[in-house]
Amino acid sequence: MKKTLFLSILLIAASTMKAQFHWEPIDHQGNRAQTYPKVTEINPEIQAMIDQVDTINLYNSIAWMQQFIREAYSPEALLTQNWLVEQYEELGLETSVHYFVDEENNWLEAGNVVAIQPGTVYPDEYIVISSHYDHPSGPGADDNASGTAGVLEAARILSQYALDRSIIYINFNNEEYGLIGSMGYAKECARQDKSILGVFNLDMIGWYPPELDTVKMFTACYHLNRKLYDYYYSVANLYLPETPTCWRTGGETTRGDHIRFCSYQYPALYLGDTEYLSQHPCYHSPCDTIGSGVNNFILAGAFVKATIAATAELANGDLPPQHFAATCDSAAIYLRWDETDNATQYRLFRDQQLIAELTEPYYEDHDANDGEMHDYHVVSVKSDGTENNESNHEKMMVSPALSLPFHNDFNDNLNGFRLLTDTWQRNKKSQNDYYLGAKSYVKDRENLLSIAETAWFSIPSEVSNATLCFDFITIASFDYEINNSSFARFNIEVTTDRVHWHLLDAIHSRYKWQHIDLSLNDYIGQPFVQVRILVEDANYYNHDKTGPKKAYLYGIDNFSIHFSPASIPETQNDGFFSLEICPNPSNSQIEIHTDLNDTYRLTVYNITGIKVMEQTDFHDGILDITTLPAGLYFIKATQGNKSIAKRILKK
Repeated sequence: MKKTLFLSILLIAASTMKAQFHWEPIDHQGNRAQTYPKVTEINPEIQAMIDQVDTINLYNSIAWMQQFIREAYSPEALLTQNWLVEQYEELGLETSVHYFVDEENNWLEAGNVVAIQPGTVYPDEYIVISSHYDHPSGPGADDNASGTAGVLEAARILSQYALDRSIIYINFNNEEYGLIGSMGYAKECARQDKSILGVFNLDMIGWYPPELDTVKMFTACYHLNRKLYDYYYSVANLYLPETPTCWRTGGETTRGDHIRFCSYQYPALYLGDTEYLSQHPCYHSPCDTIGSGVNNFILAGAFVKATIAATAELANGDLPPQHFAATCDSAAIYLRWDETDNATQYRLFRDQQLIAELTEPYYEDHDANDGEMHDYHVVSVKSDGTENNESNHEKMMVSPALSLPFHNDFNDNLNGFRLLTDTWQRNKKSQNDYYLGAKSYVKDRENLLSIAETAWFSIPSEVSNATLCFDFITIASFDYEINNSSFARFNIEVTTDRVHWHLLDAIHSRYKWQHIDLSLNDYIGQPFVQVRILVEDANYYNHDKTGPKKAYLYGIDNFSIHFSPASIPETQNDGFFSLEICPNPSNSQIEIHTDLNDTYRLTVYNITGIKVMEQTDFHDGILDITTLPAGLYFIKATQGNKSIAKRILKK
């Protein structure tokens, strides 16, 4: 009765949210700048944990699940859900079911099974160990009873220990029809702004080509997950040298539940046997049973051991300095970071050279005023003199504030923009017109991360309306097909401290030029503001490993930041005349129309409210603005004591 009441309450609470299946932008940075402990020696306690992994337990769990076709909407899925709840409750874990909707906004009877092991020191910092338990058409021993059995075995062992950080064990339903269960859960984590340090997703861990003598584990990543991958790689190879972890030949895969966490900027890894998926004789087949679909329990056990070791080291580890950030003005670069537990000293580096040894997490670099972009990071030093891993890196240069209003059509230069990755380039739009574009094809089997950011600026507190606008397009590259990746984004983000980047908008593919207007009103009066464009993409590979087959070219043009002085409102009085301006934007002449029969005064103001042009007896017709510099202006029509103003962009 207690369990039934608890699950019913969860269902009612979930139903009030009416969450949509599809990815939706949430102002949430995730933990994309997360850095991880340096692990160089085997911890005897953690070695004792992984020595407890018992492949008999894996066998028994897989054998129970392969009795059923666990299709996401079937009674067997609900039966499996309840069985999983019982397994975690027997371990004494806080267990619940997270319900979610599908593409048709229908609630599934079987949900995601969630078990939480609270941390004793940092209970609000989480590590996730996940799998999916559904399978569409067969026994699904390898896909994915094997991964689910691995999560259960990890929970059985880790739950015996008091760990500093919390662990979430979760088994998703409805992975096979589009990663739907994990989408719902990752979205809810983002809404709650949950701090997830990393996700280890076990998906198909039990098949290996029988003709190969040396068993290896394969995984890969793209940019968001690089630090998590490097951490996992070092820990796994330290504890399991006999079963080495290697780079997956095909690079990252977007076909697992981990990618839904990545969609909300949580670092997540896919751990599974897909290196040889094209050779798997029982993938999504009736023969996916123990013996044929799951044929290598050494591999399955190794994946579980590596996951336990990486989780335990992270749960109890001393993290490197977090939230390392660099801001600037016209005189210096200002660096700060979170204070680190067990740190007696910090060593600050500029361009890989040590520049300061500090006891406080703050430094002003007045020696970087050379007009160059500099790369900074910091490491913490423990009482025994050992260094932890590096913090995240920050690139910054001393510069004056960007002069507002700001406009760049990219025809002449990139002034005001900093291109932090080499995928950005100026591209031809017409004979004499350029735009700024970022190609998103994969290089060296790593996926795209492309960042461009404006120089810093301040928005005066007296302005009434601040706006960011630009034109946007997505173009298919001539040499590639359109990208159909399940993970791609074009984010516009803003910050006031370079620690927290807030999402202004996430733009989906648009195959013709469209104008985008975004409000910056929340940042009026802020002394330091920056805007960045973050393009991130994860492409598929063919099983023949021939390389990328799809690409995008993301383009922006006519990028502007402007504001409306309170003295020139873009409004009209009730019952007054209309004002139409065409074309807008324009680079030469504009045509002005009102519903007035008589002449009127026409005044042109720049964005700061200074009068730059005036005609006292203007009649509807042509106004030549060729002599005006490019930028934003207000055209004001006045007759008697009535007036109206409209905004125009001079290209």
